[in-house]
Amino acid sequence: MSRVTPEDVSRISFASPPLRHRGYHADEVDAFLDLVAATLAGRGALAADDLRRVTFDAPGTGERGYRADQVDEYLDQVRIELEFRQHGDRPVPAASGDGHPLLTPEDVRRMRFTPAPVGRRGYHEEEVTAFLDLVAATLAHGGPGSLTVADVRSIHFTDARLGTRGYQRDEVDAFLDLVITALRRTRRPPRHS
Repeated sequence: MSRVTPEDVSRISFASPPLRHRGYHADEVDAFLDLVAATLAGRGALAADDLRRVTFDAPGTGERGYRADQVDEYLDQVRIELEFRQHGDRPVPAASGDGHPLLTPEDVRRMRFTPAPVGRRGYHEEEVTAFLDLVAATLAHGGPGSLTVADVRSIHFTDARLGTRGYQRDEVDAFLDLVITALRRTRRPPRHS
């Protein structure tokens, strides 16, 4: 995944939703993206988890707003950028806008999560590691037995064993969002202009 810059956020555009779908209120999305751009420029204080919790109203009657799936997908990418900035460790996934995969098996193998905060139990490390192996195999080979978007959405990691901290939940959850986006893109037929 290429780095997301404040200029990227300022230039991003979203399509209108299909007829009979209202999407997200465009002014609310634009205002939030201004906060995101300020944060990426070092003038704001949004955390990665703020992007996970944000909600947008539907546009008013007669307005169509922005496509919700496009906004959600973009915020997933920005959230990953913020998490890597917060933790100072970033894998180097391939860029997605030029036909390259959003996430490669090598990216998954390099992925490292920070321990859960002291006093809080994170996700069981062995379960997360086994899941990463499945993701890497799916991205490398595809085909029967591969993970699907539904599989990733339904994954539930147990708490780390008593006496261990496990992996920080927010980081793992954000990575699951990225995996879902990557799987959608690998199964989406290419667009022809």
